[in-house]
Parts: sequence; structure tokens; C-alpha cells
Amino acid sequence: MNMPSDLYVVLEIVRTASENDIKRAFRKLARRYHPDINPGDRSAEDHFKLISEAYEVLSDPLKREFYDQHGFYSEGVLEQQTTRAGAPTWGFSFKSFEFSGSQTPVGEAFTHFFSRQAARRDPERGQDLEYQMSIAFSDSISGMKTRISVQRRHTCQECQGMGRASAKRSNACATCGGNGHVTRLRGRLQFVTPCDDCSGTGKVVTDCPDCGGEGRLLRTDIMEVDIPAGVSAGSRIRFPGSGDAGRYGGASGDLYVITNVAPHPFFIRTGDNVQCLLPVTFAEAALGAKIEVPTVDGKALVRIPPGTQNGQTFRLRGKGAPSLMQPGMRGDQFVEIRISVPRIGDERSKAILREFAQLNAEDPRKDIWPSGPSGRV
Repeated sequence: MNMPSDLYVVLEIVRTASENDIKRAFRKLARRYHPDINPGDRSAEDHFKLISEAYEVLSDPLKREFYDQHGFYSEGVLEQQTTRAGAPTWGFSFKSFEFSGSQTPVGEAFTHFFSRQAARRDPERGQDLEYQMSIAFSDSISGMKTRISVQRRHTCQECQGMGRASAKRSNACATCGGNGHVTRLRGRLQFVTPCDDCSGTGKVVTDCPDCGGEGRLLRTDIMEVDIPAGVSAGSRIRFPGSGDAGRYGGASGDLYVITNVAPHPFFIRTGDNVQCLLPVTFAEAALGAKIEVPTVDGKALVRIPPGTQNGQTFRLRGKGAPSLMQPGMRGDQFVEIRISVPRIGDERSKAILREFAQLNAEDPRKDIWPSGPSGRV
């Protein structure tokens, strides 16, 4: 197990933390970064693995002691260190090495095995944000520009998003004298390791006073957004990099504007197509006519052929909504005919209709009763 960062920094605890402190810190971070709480967030998943590995070492007294002494921990080192009968410590012998009188300090010879980089925090991508927005039907067809108010986290300018106080506000570490490393003796061996108290930085590291160590500050912004033509109810418009700022130098998240489109009194939208009902008179349906019909862009003429039936539908190509999936393309408008039956009040009109019925005798129910209303089906 090779840990990429200082384990105490990973769990956000001090080196003198008790076992209970370690448990509480792990539970707190686990609730924040658990994959079930952050579905699809690879950064949160990686951080959860990191804190789990750190907890595995620091919660074990033997592993923690080894880590505190040497500045690193790898699986198997404790087993290698344990002396068995007739087996040399660490799995090899130092008998063939002569350390006395050497021109090169032993610590320099072994520094690359035991030293580690100063604790650092891996970049984390900022969270994506969602904004619910209600718009009129006409704006969904034509598109619009508007301003919205969004709360999002910005990089702290004081610490540049690192969550640590600037070097100007830091004091030299008293343990290492500002060198960032300390020398430890193990028998005749000399080990140089990063200073535990300053994590190898040579400075006493404290949280940024402006952001409290978060690296980000919450702020309300007024943003101008461009809503494209053709959005519908539930459309998600992505604005890259307009979400929360990342932590420790990570990239910003995205902003998603979700549109809620108000219904229209005349049109019904289905995908990129629109539908409407067109009332016509009995005479217009029977004799045919050219009728002006509303569209999402204005008005258009629809030719009603003679003998048009109730419920018959006509298509107006390219008169629907703009397509978000295929820019430059548009849906169609479907016009459904609704024949308005007149209410006859005068005798003259009734006589004309009776004469019309005699001249145009037909039985619209013949397909229902093949043998007539009184016959057997």
C-alpha cells in the first residue's frame, strides 16, 4: 500500500490525534465522499479510497507507529521487520556493509528510500450545479437571453484554493528549524525523513483565515445565459465551467439550466412537432376552403379540400419547433379538423337541409348494421 499524501493531512487531523479522533475524522469524511452519496463522481470515489487507506494505517497502532517513525508504510514491512528464529531483520543483512569512516553520510545514501514529498492535496473537480428556470412557450421556440442568480463556490484568492495560509503568514517550524526534514538514528543507520510537525514544508501550516481551509468561498453571481431556440420542458442546457470551483487547483464543475416551459392555449408540443385543433364550418368542410391557421411563427394558409371529414389531419412541413439535436432542422405542424355543426333555428334553413338530405341520401351506419338497424348482425 503506497500512500500518495501525508496520512494525517488526508484525514484532516493532527499527529497527536487519539484513536477516537481518528475514527470521528474518518466517519465525517466518509459521509462526505462516499460513492453512494456522490454517484458518478470519480473524484469523490478516489478520495474515499484515499481516506480509507489512510484510516487502515492510522487505526492500527503497529502500522501507525511504523509510519510515524519512517514516514511511509507498505504492506508486508511489519512482517519483514519481525525477527523470526534464524531469520535476519528486514529480510537481508547489513553485515557486509562498513558504515564507519565513510566519506558519504549514511543518511544521504538512504534518503531516497525513506524520504517522502511534503504533504500535498490532489486536485478535486468542483461540483456540477442545476438551475430550474421557467420560460414562456414563445421563448422556447425563438430562444432568449436572460440573467439568472446562481450561488456557487469560487476559489479563495487568499490561498489560491489550497486551503492553507500563505507563506507570509506562516512561521518557521521549530522542530526542524525550517529545513523541512529531521534526522533519526536507528542503531548505526541514519534516516532523513520529512518533519512530522510541518509535513516537510519547513513552515507551520495553518488553515487559510479567509476560507477556513475549504479553499473556496460561497458567492451569489448574476450570470447572463443564452437559452437556445427549441428547448422543451425538461431540457438541460450545459454551461461548462460555470459550476463550483474545484479544490486544490482542480477544474470547475458545470452549470445545467433546466427549462420548465409554460403550456400554450392553442398548440401542443410533441418532440419537435406541434399539434393544434382547427374549427371549420359544415359548409367549409363540405365545399372546401382556404383557411388561415396560426403557427409558431405567425400565420399560414391551409387548403381544406371538399368533403373533409371531422378529425382529418393536415401537415404543415417545417412549421414546428426548431430541433436541438439537429441544428437547422424543424419539426412539422399537424392541424386536426373539428367540424362545427350549426344550430338551426329558422324554418327556411331546415327546409334547405331536408332537401339536401334527400339529394344526398346516404347511410353512415351501414357498416355498423349490415342488415339495417332492425336486422341481425
